[in-house]
Amino acid sequence: MRCGHLGAATSLLLTCLLMGCAGGPREVAQPASPAGPRARAVPPPVEDTSILTPPGLRLEGHVRPTRQAVMLEVDPRQEQFRGTVDVELSLSERTRALWLHGTELTVTSAHVMVGESRVSVEALPVGEDLLTFLPREPLEPGVVTLHVEYSGRAKAREDSGVFREEENGRWYAMTQFQPLYARRAFPCFDEPAFKIPFELTLRVRAEDSAFANTPVRAEKTDAEGWKTVRFQPTPALPTYLVAFAVGPFDMVDAGKAGKNQVPVRMIVSKGRGAESRWAADVTGPLLVELEEWFGSPYPYAKLDVLALPGHQGGAMEHPGLITFSGGLMLSTPQDDSVARQRVFTETQAHELAHQWFGNLVTPAWWDDLWLNESFADWLAFKVVTRWRPEWRGDMRRVEARGASMREDWLVSARSIRQPIEASGDIHSAFDGITYGKGAAVLAMFESWLGPEVFQRGVRDYLRTHARGTATTGDFIQALSQAAGQEVSPAFSSFLDQPGVPLVSMTLECPKDGAPRLALEQRRYLPLGASDQAPDSKPWHVPLCVRYAVGEVEGRACTVLTEPLGTLTLPEARRCPDWVHPNADARGYYHALVRGDGLTRLATKGAARLTVPEQLVLMADAQALLSSGAMDVSQALTLVTRLGEGDANLVMGAASVVGSVHSDLVPETLRAHRARFVRGLFGERARSVGFVSRPGDSEDLRLLRPTLLGIAANEGADPKLRAEARRLALRWLENHGALQSEDAAIVLQSASVAGDAALHQRLRDAARAAVTESERGLLFNALGSFRDASLARAGLELLLDAKVDAREALAILFGQLSESSTRDVAFTFLRENFDTLRGRLPRDISTWLLSSGGVFCDAGHRAEAVRFFGPRAADFEGGERVLAQSLERVDQCIAQREALRPSLTRFLARY
Repeated sequence: MRCGHLGAATSLLLTCLLMGCAGGPREVAQPASPAGPRARAVPPPVEDTSILTPPGLRLEGHVRPTRQAVMLEVDPRQEQFRGTVDVELSLSERTRALWLHGTELTVTSAHVMVGESRVSVEALPVGEDLLTFLPREPLEPGVVTLHVEYSGRAKAREDSGVFREEENGRWYAMTQFQPLYARRAFPCFDEPAFKIPFELTLRVRAEDSAFANTPVRAEKTDAEGWKTVRFQPTPALPTYLVAFAVGPFDMVDAGKAGKNQVPVRMIVSKGRGAESRWAADVTGPLLVELEEWFGSPYPYAKLDVLALPGHQGGAMEHPGLITFSGGLMLSTPQDDSVARQRVFTETQAHELAHQWFGNLVTPAWWDDLWLNESFADWLAFKVVTRWRPEWRGDMRRVEARGASMREDWLVSARSIRQPIEASGDIHSAFDGITYGKGAAVLAMFESWLGPEVFQRGVRDYLRTHARGTATTGDFIQALSQAAGQEVSPAFSSFLDQPGVPLVSMTLECPKDGAPRLALEQRRYLPLGASDQAPDSKPWHVPLCVRYAVGEVEGRACTVLTEPLGTLTLPEARRCPDWVHPNADARGYYHALVRGDGLTRLATKGAARLTVPEQLVLMADAQALLSSGAMDVSQALTLVTRLGEGDANLVMGAASVVGSVHSDLVPETLRAHRARFVRGLFGERARSVGFVSRPGDSEDLRLLRPTLLGIAANEGADPKLRAEARRLALRWLENHGALQSEDAAIVLQSASVAGDAALHQRLRDAARAAVTESERGLLFNALGSFRDASLARAGLELLLDAKVDAREALAILFGQLSESSTRDVAFTFLRENFDTLRGRLPRDISTWLLSSGGVFCDAGHRAEAVRFFGPRAADFEGGERVLAQSLERVDQCIAQREALRPSLTRFLARY
């Protein structure tokens, strides 16, 4: 650092800033000046040292960018890249210091242009994420341009900022800037409210291709074997939506789509074009469906869909350059599966929905992230259902709702709209609450307001705020105007407090009036959580019930705003035969039907319920079992009655039965539990078999792994285990002997009861595997062994320099999930924690903190606190991850103690 010409107080302050915030002194590169690269600009003495105090979580508002030009020289084969930025700034007041975001960037030159005058600046890194530029003289209000030359690092096997990946001996460079990683690529205003046009230029090797958000404007090759690719200016974008990729990519023309006939291309790593066929076929039709729903054309000039080489998870909605994990987007015909195709389609619908909702209109700050992600999840289910009704998207909606509710059971669960007070809060916001709960709440409010009213409100919101930013308040105002009523109190009750409402319903049939339901609401809490949860305010719960009197069915709705309420069933001329507490499975609440209401519903009404309505009853049964409000026998009997026939119901039943896991069952009764599971699922599993047959429906192909998994693994079915071993050995001899989607459950089931010989063959095969899909199958299998003596040998693969730890992580988490191997896995993790953290990208390494949550006893909980407690603060969002994992242990302990008496009585019959 260099502070030689500053006053004593200022020098001391900067020393504290640079050493205290960054954890030690950092190199401060000296800017060049017109006199030559070694000349230094020296700011005058600073009397007001407050200008050197860094901003907090958000940058100061009086300096705002209006546009930014970025030139980067990127060679994917090299870690270092060089860049130049020119940021046009609007200053609303006299300014002595310019603060921008910048992480691991080395500034080599900087100056400010004020009109035709060039003002030298001193560039200083402050902390981990900030750069400050101190001009030679104060800058007056007006428009100036900051010019910065710098270098940065594109790390290999990373997943954020600018990062690099090698595939088949070829190197690629890519970007992922959401949420706070554009600052790793260039100095910038890395906040969503700063939405500006970007002009990107890439200088790359002549043999490489370059892609960005917009079409190429010009391309020029020089004599040095490089070329310069200039892209058209983007529309106004926040930094997190800027994207580019460089490398020997192939392009697959997917035609044109939409009202404006936008060109669509699949961008894939060298030689993998044929694997993008499914992605190319579904993208255009989904775009057309979304244009129709939004009532406006796709708002960008092109649509490239790029498969990221390597192992980055998920996808990202960059305008004009959507990026996907290669494993999610690409597959050969022999390796493909119905599950992958549907997951890609649903994810692509999500990313395309963002082009309007999230890109065209962007949340002003991260506390409104739900406006992006909840909406895209909700609309993805709707759009895929419109395009492929036979896929029955309502099932997926109910499944996703259930998964979100289980996360929302935690006392430490976030609100959908959580205040952002630190950068860790931003990282924590990308969770199942933001995505799944938000989507479920939107589905509930769409049903309450009506689909046409809701759609009109969304369209008005987009027209009003197009190309700009907006808030939750803006969105709710648009819905209120469309509905002709104020929806804010009801919406806010779900957005601004965590938890799931539990609505108790008691059917009352007075002699002198219409039948009615007495309603009561409170926060649902599982066992082990009730003494920790703060008091919650009543929700404004839109709820509808369906009921029948003989052959006549009725429906009644209300909004429950107080702890107690009543819902009259006006069309019922006598006491109903049954009442379903959540018509169409649209409500975001658990229902407790008192008395014999559930029994009557299961015996008299099941055949007249939709599959989503039956699934939501199973989800309620699982919740009530976990809270102690429903007896084990009652819950498992209910799902046994409902879980027949439809494949989705079988999977729902398997989920509830699986929740009564081995940690809750006394050792002496685990064989009884296995017999119960075999009796429930074994016959059907054996009839389905491990191997797909010509003519199998897609529903059956999706059911097979769940059904075979629970029967062979949890049910310990000896015939199925023997068949799995036979097929696994055949697959090891010839991978073409099984379809990939069959091989996954075969290898897993064989491994559960596998011996040392099979373990050795799988390890050898994993080391020799050429494709990512093969390695995925093998690592998952190695994580399924339940022999503790074999566990350590499999875990050692995570330390093998020739093995990608990101892929092999499946072994660790597989073994942590099993009671017989989790001690070995947990010991291995603690012994090698720093090594594993170094071998994993920063976001993935945070998952390691959750490993303590697999236990169900106080001793391991204490060990997790002792080991992870001092380390959690080193991870973005780490404290929340650890807190939630410990809460899961507490819940498991409480449930085990409370449920064992009734569980013992139930299982003793088997």
